[in-house]
Amino acid sequence: MLNFEEINPYYKKITLIGMMGTGKSKFGRQIANILKYNFYDIDHMIEKEFKITIKQLFQKHGEVFFRKIEKKTIRNLILNINKNKEKVIISLGGGGFDNKEIRDLLLSNTNVIWLNTPVDVLVQRVGDGSKRPMIKGKTRDSIVQLLKIRTKYYSLCHNQINTDKLNQNQITEKLINLISHQRHKAIK
Repeated sequence: MLNFEEINPYYKKITLIGMMGTGKSKFGRQIANILKYNFYDIDHMIEKEFKITIKQLFQKHGEVFFRKIEKKTIRNLILNINKNKEKVIISLGGGGFDNKEIRDLLLSNTNVIWLNTPVDVLVQRVGDGSKRPMIKGKTRDSIVQLLKIRTKYYSLCHNQINTDKLNQNQITEKLINLISHQRHKAIK
């Protein structure tokens, strides 16, 4: 077990990516609290700005509009983080990493960690998918389809945690370990 008091993080800017239901927001917030980093949840930032849920935004304006807003939000966030030299954990919406411009921006400015969770676990966590704008029809089929598309983008990450055989404490510990040690070309 890690002694959180003795952690000296190597990475100052982290982005968590992965499918809906992987725990990006949950673990991001938890790790940010442990490390005393700022936490940013992109979907929450957009919901706050527009004063509606992501699902409602999709229904009212469509996915193209949402992706445009998502890109602008991420670009502005990275500019501000760099300007203010913030230590941050960013939770990215499940489809945000599909966009090449966003992907390149995050890969060059943050340490990108993919929380890779098996389909069965995602289906259980997402439930009927009624709050998820990308779930169309059967939850399992939608998740399988999305994962088929997104895996090629997610796999471009700097680091990956396969969460299938890990409990919450082990995932937290693995994230802290990844953040605390240099694993690839330095991004600070």
